[in-house]
Amino acid sequence: MKIRAELIRPFILKTMKLQEIKGFGEKRIAKLASNGIYDPLDLLMIFPEKYYDKNAVIDWNSLSDGSDVIFKGRIISPPVLKRVRRNLSYVKVTVDAGREIICTWFNQPFITKALSVGSIKIISGKVKKFAGRIEISAPQIISDQELDVIPIYKPPKGLSQSLLIDGIKTILSKVRLKGFITQEIADKHNLLPLHQCFINAHFPRKIEDAITSRNNIALENLAYTISVYGLAKANYSQLRETKYVNNLAPIKKAIEDLPFTLTLGQQKAISNVINGLLSEKRLNLLLQGDVGSGKTIVALISAYFATLSGYQCAIMAPTEILATQHYEKAREFFSNKGKRVGLLIGSQKKEERLCLLEQIKKGDVDVVIGTHAIINNAVEFASLSLTITDEQHRFGVCQRGSLENKAHATDNIVMTATPIPRTLALSLYGQLDTVTINERPNENKIKTVVVPQSRLNDMYKYVENKAFSGEKTYIVCPRVESDSAVSAVTLYDELKKNELKNVKIGLLYGGQKESEKDAIMKSFATDDVMVLVSTTVIEVGIDVKEATTMVLFGAEYFGLSQLHQLRGRIGRNGQESYCFIVCEDKPSERIEYFKNCNDGFKLAEYDFNSRGAGDFIGIRQHGKSGTFGININAEFIKKAKEISNDLLAKQNIRAELQAGSAEKAEFIKSLSLN
Repeated sequence: MKIRAELIRPFILKTMKLQEIKGFGEKRIAKLASNGIYDPLDLLMIFPEKYYDKNAVIDWNSLSDGSDVIFKGRIISPPVLKRVRRNLSYVKVTVDAGREIICTWFNQPFITKALSVGSIKIISGKVKKFAGRIEISAPQIISDQELDVIPIYKPPKGLSQSLLIDGIKTILSKVRLKGFITQEIADKHNLLPLHQCFINAHFPRKIEDAITSRNNIALENLAYTISVYGLAKANYSQLRETKYVNNLAPIKKAIEDLPFTLTLGQQKAISNVINGLLSEKRLNLLLQGDVGSGKTIVALISAYFATLSGYQCAIMAPTEILATQHYEKAREFFSNKGKRVGLLIGSQKKEERLCLLEQIKKGDVDVVIGTHAIINNAVEFASLSLTITDEQHRFGVCQRGSLENKAHATDNIVMTATPIPRTLALSLYGQLDTVTINERPNENKIKTVVVPQSRLNDMYKYVENKAFSGEKTYIVCPRVESDSAVSAVTLYDELKKNELKNVKIGLLYGGQKESEKDAIMKSFATDDVMVLVSTTVIEVGIDVKEATTMVLFGAEYFGLSQLHQLRGRIGRNGQESYCFIVCEDKPSERIEYFKNCNDGFKLAEYDFNSRGAGDFIGIRQHGKSGTFGININAEFIKKAKEISNDLLAKQNIRAELQAGSAEKAEFIKSLSLN
């Protein structure tokens, strides 16, 4: 599908600026930018994770053990701070919330200042039942608001709950959002106007309104995505225009020279790509492979085949860390093959970037590897014939299209290590031929173990011993900073001072400068950093052969496919490895299934059937994909297809969709001032 760059909607981000919101000064805006938030639209895409209804009456007896709860209560006992042992303390109070509720905070002695007797608090946490009592695990105190239904966010660094709420209120009062769905189509499918959906999602009068509106937003997003992919299929020219030389001798030699033997799955994938490139039809391929199945070498050999005919190849990855890793592997692979490799990423110095752009334009670079920086209008190729998009589900539809449109009638490969449920794959990628690599080059020797809080010190001792023997450990937290979940920053500070003080530790998260992230990852991969405390920024592609241990905190915050991706970061050299899942309570059925299953495709289907498609398609939130509780199941996809059919039946809408956009929230047609 051809993306017309001149029709990209520039007015979306010009209607309002963050500086126009009270309390958003230069320093705060700079902090937000480091977290990927640049404009009002980014703020609107940070949806509440949950809500508290002040008028709701809680039936404590009906709540099951482990369920989430938000409640208002009065503190009726003085806070008691006890230090159990070194590095383990707790604060306990009793709260009157229609019955006595015990709240316990671990390793947060400072919380005592906020727990004066008689004070009214809104508290969220997980229910623990035992001996006729109810206790709240991992409680969080929520700031009171004037609203009857309080949205509860996970604010990005640099914003408080109250400031985020005030900012979103200001934006929604000054702008109006519109989608592609007409009033006629909305009435037919009982959909609310998009702007009203955003109001209801952030500030509902009733929680039911938020659920309905989030469902509407997710439905519009999926209908848009299916429509654009449908147009891509309809407009896709099947006839080949690029002619490749049938020269397999260098390919066979390159494979023979590899320091490892390709699996049958890798050999089949390479054969499919080459046969596709030599056929009369253009190649349009989805390459699926489980974690560690070796898709990268398939991509490099495919790129080599294209360059043997004098063409260029572009490989696009979602993060600078992954792009850089691909670049290093490509340099090694092509070092004795007379082919030149270039790296194009956003954090490059201007002089280096301009020099590389000139080389690409002249054809002096054969393989260009980079992030979305590759699709910038300034990037011109001399003879691009093959595009490869890695972890394609992390790019917008039109971002991928923009890469493919860097040259006329390119051949295209999209790769994913996140197995996609068949129902969803057929809806989104039906126009692609599919090749699946099932085997792993190294035998899987990863054992997954659940670790209760009481065994944390034993686990840390194991990590320390592994570090002394030269083996490395990832410790992954769901948040950079958080009150309700284990945070990377807090845990890093704690471990560095206490449990792992004899081991060199690094801290890695998305908000750091690219140069800082690169330095930390390099130290972990090649130097003396033995333990890396991180968020899920390490989820995709990072390959450290000495890493044999993965510790996962807050596993319930992640989908099973994401957990599987994280687990796949260890044991890359075939060593016996351990993935530890830290649980405060008894592990859920999902976690038990994950513990006993190492097949990414089975995990994807399990999560799709039980939780919907939140890890595969949804509403963007602060750079992540997710659906915030919306169950995108087979019935949901069916309805999205029906809406898509109605959209494509209207010629004016087809034209707008074909014009395309490279904006972050593509299903939003416009955001204009009232």
